[in-house]
Amino acid sequence: MSITKENTLTLRDLIYNSAEEFEENTFIRYKVKKNIIDKSYRQFKTDCEAFGSFIKENISNDRLHIAIVGTTAYHYLTGFFGTVISNNIIVPLDSQLSADDICDCVNRADVTVFLYDSRFSALVPKVRELCPQVTDIVQLDGSPIDDSIYSLDSIVKEYNGKSTNVEIDPKSCTAIIYTSGTTGKSKGVMLSHENLMDNCFCNDNESKVGDIILSALPIHHVYCLSCDIILSIKYGAIVCINDNLMHLGKNIATFQPNKMLLVPMIIQTLLFKINALCKENPTIDKQLIARKVLGDNLTIIFSGGAYLSPNIIKGFNELGIKVAQGYGMTECSPRISTGSEFEDNPIDSIGKIVNGCQVRIVDGEIQVKSKSVMMGYYKNPQATKETITEDGWLRTGDLGYKDDNGCLYITGRKKNLIILDNGENVSPEELENKFADNLLVKEVLVYAKDYVITAEIFPNLDYAEANNITDIKSQLQKDIDSINLTLPSAKTIRNLVVRTVEFEKTTSKKIKRSQVGM
Repeated sequence: MSITKENTLTLRDLIYNSAEEFEENTFIRYKVKKNIIDKSYRQFKTDCEAFGSFIKENISNDRLHIAIVGTTAYHYLTGFFGTVISNNIIVPLDSQLSADDICDCVNRADVTVFLYDSRFSALVPKVRELCPQVTDIVQLDGSPIDDSIYSLDSIVKEYNGKSTNVEIDPKSCTAIIYTSGTTGKSKGVMLSHENLMDNCFCNDNESKVGDIILSALPIHHVYCLSCDIILSIKYGAIVCINDNLMHLGKNIATFQPNKMLLVPMIIQTLLFKINALCKENPTIDKQLIARKVLGDNLTIIFSGGAYLSPNIIKGFNELGIKVAQGYGMTECSPRISTGSEFEDNPIDSIGKIVNGCQVRIVDGEIQVKSKSVMMGYYKNPQATKETITEDGWLRTGDLGYKDDNGCLYITGRKKNLIILDNGENVSPEELENKFADNLLVKEVLVYAKDYVITAEIFPNLDYAEANNITDIKSQLQKDIDSINLTLPSAKTIRNLVVRTVEFEKTTSKKIKRSQVGM
């Protein structure tokens, strides 16, 4: 059976159709000590069905809100998709949050069932204390810490071969995914089956059967869920699990992926590593060194989540690796624009607007409309009303423009705009991006202090030491002076603050602007 937009309206359809189409082909590949384990598409569907049947028979036949905490793993995905194919609502939570914040999310999402990876078993007493509405707890791997907790392994064995046989409304909510919350409390984004399936089919020819994808991003983010997992299921790709970012190099060597989805911070780190090795080994061909770091098969890296300097893209292009930049947000499931393996978009764009997505620019802000746009924020009608217009357009909060070829460009965030005393509007991101290729700058934030544009910088101390830079502030000022020569006078940076500690960040490594004294 071919997997098409017409016959795949829900995540349940996707899991069933992929099992029929790809059968014993490998879906998930992962390491257990020195052994490589493969799980097929058919096995995955069977295990998901077993968990879904357990929920219906032992907990409730009504729709439940089920939270899940862990990292990408076969057992995590079984719990996740077993929940949604049995017509329940999954609430994936950030495992890096504090126990109190996790419990707050559990309570605000009306969760009654809690799934967790054994590495996070310390959460269980806190959940029992602070979340009285949680009636059932399931440990996703290994033996539970006490007899009152269900074991996923035992469930899958006991319910093997059972089916939930439920009808699912494509427009019904299937996930509540929390935003990262850089300026306030995170909001629960309600995504329906239709939202996620529309985004799944918003582009063509993105992968093929047997492609090897190394999944390195946090699974609680919709970027990883949609683009690593759901898209791979659609195309019959092999998803290899990177168990830890510290092991990324080893896992690239082990799994030899031909595609990866990464964020700019990781992409930039990989290029710096390659360049450092090239500097140490000037007689060795750069592409050979790149293959040592990136494996023999990698052809493309997809980038999302933040701005990626065009110079980084050029650097990979010179090594024979394509980098395709895209753009999206949780509220749009997430893709709004994307790069392509088969098409070259302008290097400073954030990709071409995906099929079925309309984009308009209102007062400089990018607004989008499509079937991928969320149902709303859970139990937060006011925030929903502020984000989605009466005629159904999603206010992204990003400033930008589109060209005649349908490519999108971002210039900054609307809420971060600096308004100077002369009425001039300045985008801080536009200025921050000027430092993207400066190796002495590890982190930078631009803001207005007393109507004066200020750059606050946390320097790269390792780079300074390696290059004998002793007066860091003087060097940074020289760099700012050079940048100012490229800017109109109204946008020039007049003040420099050098930090001694890193900026406070969210768990997704975005700087909390509200924590900086502006």
